[in-house]
Amino acid sequence: MKYFVLVVILFATACTSSVPTLQQYLLRSDTSSQYAVENPSAVVGIGLVTVASYIDGLGLVLETSNREVRVARDHQWAEPLRESLRTYLAREISAEAGQVIRSQRSGETDLQKRIDIRIDELHGTANGEAKLVAYWIVLDLEKRSIVAENGFVQTEALSESGYGALVRSHKILLDKLAAAISATL
Repeated sequence: MKYFVLVVILFATACTSSVPTLQQYLLRSDTSSQYAVENPSAVVGIGLVTVASYIDGLGLVLETSNREVRVARDHQWAEPLRESLRTYLAREISAEAGQVIRSQRSGETDLQKRIDIRIDELHGTANGEAKLVAYWIVLDLEKRSIVAENGFVQTEALSESGYGALVRSHKILLDKLAAAISATL
């Protein structure tokens, strides 16, 4: 009888507890489509986009104290980050540069310049900030030379607590990165 009562109590507790729901976030540009990313006349393209392995999964990442990270189980990117970063940055750099930046696909040979981007850190911090550490290189494909090689390290305070605010701060940082890349073209 004791076990029956225990099972009933556990069942009742399980039924009343709230189950976390999965929240998925899209990384989408808010800029107008004035500069179509897939315009065939574009001469500059995004080439390699490399993302650090710890942020390459779907879960949003928080850095806790002691340089440890936690990957959120219930707050995820809706698509692979390296693909959404490619499209997002192509649109934002296009808007900043006032020219079309193509989201390059393999096999394209008509580009004059290529931008390769490496994202080493993109996560929330224990201090309530978003952090972005990125590097990029601009290559002149016709001259086979490096035009620019730069790094970017910035944080952005979250406007409020929560993963939605973290995603908004990530976008602010990515917009600043796009402006910095645009300035090197």
